Amino acid sequence: MYHDHHLHPFGYAALVNGLELMDSPNLETVMSRVAEHGARVEGPIIGQRLNDEGVSDLRLPTAGDIDDAISDRPVLLYRYCGHIAVANSAALTLAGIDADTEDPEGGSFDRDPSGKPNGILRETAVTPVSNALEPLTRPPSDLDILTALAGLRRMGIGSITGMISISSAVWCSVEDEVETLLRLGPDLPIDIDVLLIASSQDDLIKAKERIDRADGPIRFVGYKDFIDGSLGGHTAAMYEPFADRPDTTGTERYRHGHMVDMAQTSLRLGGTVAIHAIGDRANDLALDVHEDLVGGGADPGRLRVEHVSVLTDASIERMARLGVTASVQPAFLASEATWLEKRLGPDRMTRAYPFRSLLEAGVPLLGGSDSPVELPDPMVGITAAVERHGINPDQRLTREQAEALFAPPTT
Repeated sequence: MYHDHHLHPFGYAALVNGLELMDSPNLETVMSRVAEHGARVEGPIIGQRLNDEGVSDLRLPTAGDIDDAISDRPVLLYRYCGHIAVANSAALTLAGIDADTEDPEGGSFDRDPSGKPNGILRETAVTPVSNALEPLTRPPSDLDILTALAGLRRMGIGSITGMISISSAVWCSVEDEVETLLRLGPDLPIDIDVLLIASSQDDLIKAKERIDRADGPIRFVGYKDFIDGSLGGHTAAMYEPFADRPDTTGTERYRHGHMVDMAQTSLRLGGTVAIHAIGDRANDLALDVHEDLVGGGADPGRLRVEHVSVLTDASIERMARLGVTASVQPAFLASEATWLEKRLGPDRMTRAYPFRSLLEAGVPLLGGSDSPVELPDPMVGITAAVERHGINPDQRLTREQAEALFAPPTT
């Protein structure tokens, strides 16, 4: 059986049981599906896997677009990366967001020419809207969640490293992810190693203690934090501007001292430290944190960088020297193949997803799906790591190397 080393179990359950928009050919179809889903459910409408690069319009909808489909209740549609979402006017109003609302730290509201938020929310700007909708949103039932997770076994997945949020529900899926996981523990059909998304040391410690007392195949394995966002949403932290958005180098969600403190707490608890980093600048910032930890005596085998999408040669050498693990998602190659060069330009494309270079440098590699960002079938990721879908074919792995990415943890 395979192990998915990066999967959001409750986000995946919400996807299986909710509104999925990935294959919509245009925004008209997106809005039609939103309206049809709204006719079947009560309360706020949550959609996932909205793909602006997959629609003929080649843009994200705005609040006005969604209002034309549904205006009498809140709607929140997540871009498939999970780092961008679009809210209708009712959702913005419920969250108290208007022209006077300032951008939050680590995020931003897209605005119309008058300065009024137009519904497109980037990074931490999603949080006030999702928090406002969460109490009104019907989460997946326990049976829905267990059924979705049982489906992973049919894909050959016997265990996962699950990203579990303490402070707020991701994708508005489950109000209290830790409590839900503990309640379902005895009935879980797969083993779950828990990486906690936490904002304070106290929250991390208390959640770890609760997990230690839980029944079922659950164990605490560490803490996860974020440096940046996504390439698709133009929020990955880059050294140079995006080729198709020269006005931005992305968004940093980076507080070095806070991350080091949280990481040291996780290490004292016997856990690992996993840091989300997509852009080339973000990866160097993540390595700055890990270098401080290693310098303080941390075992580098307990340090991970999640995604590792764009790296300089110097960053690969540094990662190998530190002994830090790269947790990669090969399925990104398949979903990004049609638009990645548009974001990066030809020069930076040569630095995208350098799996073979990492492996040859001696960097340990793990593989995951980041589901619901990608579908969790490990065969998709394994095939992408081998075939590369036209992105830097010289970085392909052998079939044996690709399958090894999804091997169960040894401890």
